[in-house]
Amino acid sequence: MTVQTIDLAGEAPGSTRRLVRHSWGEAGARPKVYLQAALHADEMPGVIALQHLMDLLDVAEAEGRITGEICVVPLANPIGFGQWISHKPMGRQELESMQNFNRHYPDLAALIADALETKLTESAAENLTIIRAEIAAAIAALPVKSDLDALRKTLLGWSHDADYVLDCHCDHMAVMHLYASPLRPADTSLLCRATGARLALIQEVSGGNAFDEAHTVPWAVLKRRYAGRFPIPDGCFSTTLEFRGQLDVDDATGAQDGANLLAFLGAIGAVAGCAAPAHDDAPHYPLGGTDEAFAPQGGVVTWQKRPGDWLQKGETVAHVTDPMTRLRLPVTAPNSGLLFRIELWRHCLRGQSLFNLAGPDVLRSGDLLSD
Repeated sequence: MTVQTIDLAGEAPGSTRRLVRHSWGEAGARPKVYLQAALHADEMPGVIALQHLMDLLDVAEAEGRITGEICVVPLANPIGFGQWISHKPMGRQELESMQNFNRHYPDLAALIADALETKLTESAAENLTIIRAEIAAAIAALPVKSDLDALRKTLLGWSHDADYVLDCHCDHMAVMHLYASPLRPADTSLLCRATGARLALIQEVSGGNAFDEAHTVPWAVLKRRYAGRFPIPDGCFSTTLEFRGQLDVDDATGAQDGANLLAFLGAIGAVAGCAAPAHDDAPHYPLGGTDEAFAPQGGVVTWQKRPGDWLQKGETVAHVTDPMTRLRLPVTAPNSGLLFRIELWRHCLRGQSLFNLAGPDVLRSGDLLSD
């Protein structure tokens, strides 16, 4: 195992931060798998899962079972990790710009598409190498005006040429679920069967330029641009893995999640001698098939349903009580679907989003991700 560290210069004297990448296997071996956690720096379940996975990778390497290249960034956002206000972590947005750490990644297809006109060939394998080289050059040329720019550039520099990219997150309170592109459905099913995910939300472009889509959208865009002219492979399977809720942080759960990730690595040929995926596939629903419900008034939320429940349209999911007037109002399911996440906080403001459910029918389009 090798360790690489990169320092972010810091925007004030004495404020240097460090990114660390751990790698197993030979550099350049295939498949290359890149995993990171805590890009949203207040989301810790994935961090513990990767800690346990790294222990398993140490054992696999000692036994000579690493057949690919595996890169793990166990804490992908030291900027956000240090952002605390009034005893609460503020790791979702960078406080200077208020930009979401998992949005605003560059449109790599736009940066490289024109240059490919004279470089692509009739070989999909050759084009894979050519496109990855152009992406690497585009990332290297990205300007850096802040630590946030440097963070994004470093993470993309480490991950852009991976065959598989797993970005580990969590929600407030939720079942295990994931977000994926429609380009490689067999890999989505395999990851569900390995991790025990209860739901896969599928979308090519979700809006906001999240980290996972920075690795998949360019290939989809290039396939359309050069259709009938040059063969463009589906160069990367990338996903956002939501490891349940923010409070689901314990070693027993993390150890099981680490073992499940190892099963996935075994199934794709990155590690030999691993247990097979042990779970059933999850429903693959369009991200546009998700819906949400909002608080009818400010007050205290009490839940009647839990993540993982299947809801019927109109069914009461929670109540919001105004403690001053004693008015208790129901919050009902706007459509039928799987309740996959609810808000962590037990108080709310009027109009605040309280829960999300997912079903098979597309209900909305456009920008589908929250800020």
